[in-house]
Amino acid sequence: MSGAGPDRPAIDPEHPVLDPERTVSDAERVLAEAQRICAVPAPTFAEQERAELVAQLFAEAGAQPERDAVGNVVCRLGPSGPAAVFAAHLDTVFPLEQPIEIVRRDGRICAPGIGDNSLAVAGVVHLARVFARQAPDVPLVLAATVGEEGLGDLKGAKHLVASLDCACFVAVEGQTLDSIDTAGIGSTRYRVTYRGPGGHSWGDRGTPSAIHGLVQRSAEFLASADDPRLAVNVGRIHGGTSINTIAAQATLELDLRSLDPGALTAISTAAFEHFRVAPPGLRATVEVVGERPSGGIDPGDPLLEAARRARTAAGLGPAEETASSTDANAAYGQGIPAITVGITTGDNVHRPDEYIDEAPVAGGLRALELLARELANG
Repeated sequence: MSGAGPDRPAIDPEHPVLDPERTVSDAERVLAEAQRICAVPAPTFAEQERAELVAQLFAEAGAQPERDAVGNVVCRLGPSGPAAVFAAHLDTVFPLEQPIEIVRRDGRICAPGIGDNSLAVAGVVHLARVFARQAPDVPLVLAATVGEEGLGDLKGAKHLVASLDCACFVAVEGQTLDSIDTAGIGSTRYRVTYRGPGGHSWGDRGTPSAIHGLVQRSAEFLASADDPRLAVNVGRIHGGTSINTIAAQATLELDLRSLDPGALTAISTAAFEHFRVAPPGLRATVEVVGERPSGGIDPGDPLLEAARRARTAAGLGPAEETASSTDANAAYGQGIPAITVGITTGDNVHRPDEYIDEAPVAGGLRALELLARELANG
């Protein structure tokens, strides 16, 4: 990717190239498509039905979607060569049995997963319509990815950046309009299992309990992990047979995060060494179940400068430049310039009452399109 030059003028904030009335109409269509997408459940590892719908929407938009080896929906536009990639993840944190009631009222749309990430997927479909009208001069890839949430471990995005020649990568999220994420928070995730003989809570009293041992070792580790550069979280813990049975097995899932690669490596090593030593009478298994690379983009990188210009031309104020954990982390792990942008505002992410604000969508969509157009101009 190259910066603006004689053959590639930057966006002129004083003379935006998009028709505001058309952008409002586009926003209404994107909101309608976001609701269609949201209505189809898509837990991590079970995105198939939603992927089929999104492939249909891409085709209706004039693109030629493909399904890759891991289940991503991918549209390749323009000539061959290093591509600018725009990606939004298909999956949600909600299980298949989660009721999906979409409520549109008072300028908001409320539904589980509407902002994270149905709106963003609809925004990427919108880009397919844009470039169906005028093909890009340089390679452009639009993708709806699998496995971004939970234990998906960025499965879709990792495959995308490994299998494509990526010049730059833009992760699109639904509710982060007021920020541009310029750094990725790295993470290591472990599943720790302790096993023992088990037994009756009275008759076999004194026999080591897998639950007791795991709780004890967890408390010791959490007490030692007080570095402000870190986030340490035991997200789930389960095991045992009944209230009056000494637990023969217990498992926890541990999430370790940091912006600092060195600090993350140190705490990950410490966690592995700590938990692999179980209390007497118990056996330990420690598995890595997720690794997200950390990283960031240079403040003067042409991709970031283009995103700033797009916001200005769309009439948006300066964005807070911050860090998060998104599909962009996969690009950072490959040394690819990457950012994360949003389409609107909202709140209650990962809750059934998640919502998005309708009014900002036109501006957010306008900024997304302007960014894509600048990258597509070569």
